[in-house]
Amino acid sequence: MTALAVFLFLILSAFISVYAVYRVVFCHPIKKRPDVHHIPDSNLYRAHREKMLNVIEDMEKTSYEEVSILSADSLRLYGKLFYMKKDAPLIIFFHGFHGTYAWDGYGFFKICQKNGFNILMVDERAHGKSDGNVITFGIKERHDCKLWVEYAVERFGRSTDIFLAGVSMGAASVMMSFELGLPENVRGIIEDCGYSEPAAIIMETIRVMKLPVKPIYQLIKLGARIFGHFDLESAAALQSVQKLNIPLLLIHGSQDSIVPPSMGEELYEVCKSKKERVLIEGADHANSAMTDYETYEKAILQFIEQSC
Repeated sequence: MTALAVFLFLILSAFISVYAVYRVVFCHPIKKRPDVHHIPDSNLYRAHREKMLNVIEDMEKTSYEEVSILSADSLRLYGKLFYMKKDAPLIIFFHGFHGTYAWDGYGFFKICQKNGFNILMVDERAHGKSDGNVITFGIKERHDCKLWVEYAVERFGRSTDIFLAGVSMGAASVMMSFELGLPENVRGIIEDCGYSEPAAIIMETIRVMKLPVKPIYQLIKLGARIFGHFDLESAAALQSVQKLNIPLLLIHGSQDSIVPPSMGEELYEVCKSKKERVLIEGADHANSAMTDYETYEKAILQFIEQSC
């Protein structure tokens, strides 16, 4: 084998490796998207399965309108609008990575149903019914978030109090959307177990898997650039919340095994607007509402009341 052949083989091998890593991390085709009724038998959900199924049943019994918007890159994005009460605050909710509106939105739906708030529960790009096959950890999702807000303002007017809410990746996305400029009637952000930066959570996941962080992260970053056409380091919630001029409620489980509670502490420390942090004792990732619903509800109701 000549030197040129060896070189070309190495280049091809590297290219295939980058593409393979990209597919594993970012791609989420329709065939991989879960049915909301098929709750994974994992440590996150096992103890809460029956409660989750009961709320999913309530969602299906509650009247809703399917709504949609077109993203900046021409993806049709869908959501479910539960209109509980005229002139009530509207919560726009965003779920997490590989999550669903029904699992991650457990607490928010219960709160809105009980207290007469309106809620728009979004299928993020590459999730649920929405178009797309690539998840970008909030880089493109933050732009979708802004478009959903603009849809809500056009439909309900600027006098409607809007709150952005999200869990995990959805929480990071709503925080990062603030830098894009949001209407004045967005009264606050409620983030549940959001990460500080897309790059930081990917590196944390690699570390937990006991793999070499720097080389694996560089492969992932390169794959995002070449095949996904986005830069993992082009936005960060940590930077966005430093510029916040609206209230921020941070919720985190004390036993979060995916997004360390320390990331919530970092976000709280750099935020210069009105802020509050609630730690749900014993809760793992994305199940704070299921672990201690009373504390969860109290914190959110108080935040909405004080922010309107």
